[in-house]
Amino acid sequence: MASQLAAQELPVVTMQYYERKPFHYTSETGKVVGLVVAPTEQAFAKIGIPVKWQLVPANRILDTLKRDESPLCSPGWYKNPERMEYAQFSEPIYRDKPLVGLGNADFPVKQGITAKELFARPETRLLIKQNFSQGAYMDKIIAGMPTAQVQAVPVDVTNLVQMIHARRADLIVTTQEEVEIYVEQAALKLKDFRVLVFPDVPAVEKRYILCSKSVPASLMAKLNKAIGTKPL
Repeated sequence: MASQLAAQELPVVTMQYYERKPFHYTSETGKVVGLVVAPTEQAFAKIGIPVKWQLVPANRILDTLKRDESPLCSPGWYKNPERMEYAQFSEPIYRDKPLVGLGNADFPVKQGITAKELFARPETRLLIKQNFSQGAYMDKIIAGMPTAQVQAVPVDVTNLVQMIHARRADLIVTTQEEVEIYVEQAALKLKDFRVLVFPDVPAVEKRYILCSKSVPASLMAKLNKAIGTKPL
């Protein structure tokens, strides 16, 4: 597929997204907005290719990219080895603040505990969204946990917050940008939770535009030049 399209540019790029404030979401006026939406639209505008936004569930976006049946992209994803096997990544468009833990209000751990210490505890029960990456540093730590301590479920993060509140697990990992948003969307109060700031988790995770292999390499090169390579 990619070889058939390599010699031509695309008249428009389909940009799939799912609802995830504050990174990419539909505003009250119906416009797609967010922290990664603006740099995505600016980069494609620089190379003269319009973007057509399409609302699609997160897991379906990844499945569609794997099938590579047509050229499409999706913004705001972490880079990991699995995704690199079936998709192309742009230059980074956003750098996250450090990841934090969102736990029950009475979760019995000291503030200031490191992620390595917390997830090495045999009693820690972690809840994660299926097929989601927590970034390279956190993914490596989580991969070392016994499977019985990690529950991966195919629901939205808002539902994960509700499950934490119902004591189905001890905590989730999320971004500092999203903590209050997820709690509000779950119709709960921040005082009902603990936000754990991990001193060992660096602010190094970056978000990229993820594109199918069918997007021509020439277009990706132009896109990356438009984004630029200066540190975020």
